[in-house]
Amino acid sequence: MTTTTRSYRSTEERRREIVDATIRVLAEHGFAATSFARIREVAGLSSTRMISYHFADKAALMGAVVEHVVQNAGAVMVPAMEAELTLRGKLTAYIRTNLRFLAENRLAARAVIEVISNAPRADNGIREDTSALLLSVLLSQGRQMGEFRALDPMVVARSIRASIDAFATTMPASDEAARAAIVEIVELFDRATRPEGVR
Repeated sequence: MTTTTRSYRSTEERRREIVDATIRVLAEHGFAATSFARIREVAGLSSTRMISYHFADKAALMGAVVEHVVQNAGAVMVPAMEAELTLRGKLTAYIRTNLRFLAENRLAARAVIEVISNAPRADNGIREDTSALLLSVLLSQGRQMGEFRALDPMVVARSIRASIDAFATTMPASDEAARAAIVEIVELFDRATRPEGVR
């Protein structure tokens, strides 16, 4: 009598496996060429039905990819920001850790850019960028407390987000150059937001 051992993955493990494969396909082939068939091949699944079982359609899968990457970035960024006692320090931590996450997770960065740049506006609100709005709140609070100069919070927040997004698509190939670029961007916005006479 022989016993057959079968490997079963939990729903969460299978979803993660599919999302990871989707990130790789998006980064290497682009949004248009990211099909369930190609994802199935990369994930080593027996059928595309295993993907559609967990995700109703491509839009739902793309939303899961963005959510997954944002959550991972948040796990790095939030503790760093919370460790800072000043709003100026929190802003610096926000920019630095966001850029470092992108530099250390290049496939994920490219995948999210592909989704944001190509997904239809109706796809689960993927294109709706709430991060600039949340960042503007921090800037507004810092302005009121005198930690930042008299600035337009939303204009500056959008400028920061645009710089971070640009870094994701044009970051240097070498780690050393990426680190130097991060230092430059952090310093740029620290100088741009601090009150006159403050170093």
